[in-house]
Amino acid sequence: MLILGGFGPNSLLAVLAAAVLFLGSWLLWRPGESPILLYVFGFQWLQASIKVFHANWLGMDVAALASYGGDVDLAIVLSLLGLAVLALGMRVGAGPWRSQDGALVRSTASSYGPQYWFRLYAAALLIAILAQSVAWVIPGLSQPLLALASLKWAFYWMLAYATFAKSGTSRLYWLLACGLEILLGLGGYFSDFKTPLIFTLLAAMTARVRLSAGRYLVLLSLATVTLILGVAWTAVKVEYRDFVSGGEKAQVVTVAYPERMAKLAELVTQLDGNAMAHASEQLLQRLAYVDFFGLVLDTVPTVLPHEGGALWWDAISRPFMPRLFFPEKTAIDDSVRTTYYTGLEMTETASEATSVSLGYIAESYIDFGAVWMMAPIFALGLLLGGFYRWMLGLDPSRLLGMALATATIFGASFLESSITKVLGALVVTMLVSWAVLRIAPRYFPWIRSQVVR
Repeated sequence: MLILGGFGPNSLLAVLAAAVLFLGSWLLWRPGESPILLYVFGFQWLQASIKVFHANWLGMDVAALASYGGDVDLAIVLSLLGLAVLALGMRVGAGPWRSQDGALVRSTASSYGPQYWFRLYAAALLIAILAQSVAWVIPGLSQPLLALASLKWAFYWMLAYATFAKSGTSRLYWLLACGLEILLGLGGYFSDFKTPLIFTLLAAMTARVRLSAGRYLVLLSLATVTLILGVAWTAVKVEYRDFVSGGEKAQVVTVAYPERMAKLAELVTQLDGNAMAHASEQLLQRLAYVDFFGLVLDTVPTVLPHEGGALWWDAISRPFMPRLFFPEKTAIDDSVRTTYYTGLEMTETASEATSVSLGYIAESYIDFGAVWMMAPIFALGLLLGGFYRWMLGLDPSRLLGMALATATIFGASFLESSITKVLGALVVTMLVSWAVLRIAPRYFPWIRSQVVR
């Protein structure tokens, strides 16, 4: 659809989207290294541009696909230009590509068998489960504990990378880990089955797996299964969430895992062709994230003034004000902010116990306008790229540093993320990653051996 969708009533927007995609890919492709920076850019590019290709495919103006009206055309233009600036910031922060980094990572990963990396992943998984459990008991420490829990993906990435980096390596341990993560994800409130597949893809791209005809078929099958699962989840998620939350309008799980899985299976088996077709359309609308920005462009500064940096300042200051010591700190309510700047009542999402944010690009516009919004977006890219390079520099083996950077930066993958939430989570996770990397040489001989060399 992206190829054929380049021709139609919105061809100029499609050309801009293609140019930004080419620029970002050229800036961020680093052979032999984790493509996490490229992934962050690429996924957000898809969210910013897919409405253009969808509209061309249907032969209509992109404004006709806008869910709420607003200046969607300008929202797409500013989002794409913002992503080009973000990619430039990440490239400047990450510095030039160095082939020796990828060689060091491959050498370290190949020094141990897959069972060793699986044991590290299993230990990280147990720590993640424990950290999540404690976070429920001590809410004041939830942010650093949840950040620690998210770093299990660094160890999953290392397992997957070690599996693919050396030909002839057994796939059994990676398959066990991937299957376990998919099962654990399916049973949650958000049914997160995508993350292990994404980290597998990131690891395979880092390993530069040679794609034979059979592997192309496997990748195509994997992509097809992921897409079908995504459509099916879109079709059943409202009813499923209502079941697992016990009817409460909150993101809680009140039902045992077997019952959750049984309910999910029941809902999926009831789907028919019409339900899947409707869910496919919903998924496309959900993936695109420019509609709220289009409304903001009609509201700011015509009805509401630019904030002059208030949203970004709140985002920057929050990570340094832990709720344990600042109990008066206000809670973040994305839906309230979205209602204020768009005039929409978020009643539909409230019924699903989820919040809706404007996205960090729209918030940057609210703060600084169409020109100066690019400055904080560039700074965000600089932060992400700089953190990636910093973590690699702290790790003589490069492997753990690259893995931790991948797991941390993954949290910035979504265009819809509020800068208030994403920046706070990023800063905390960065600090936790740094702490893990500082103590790692005591426990991991492959880091110590690189130091000796």
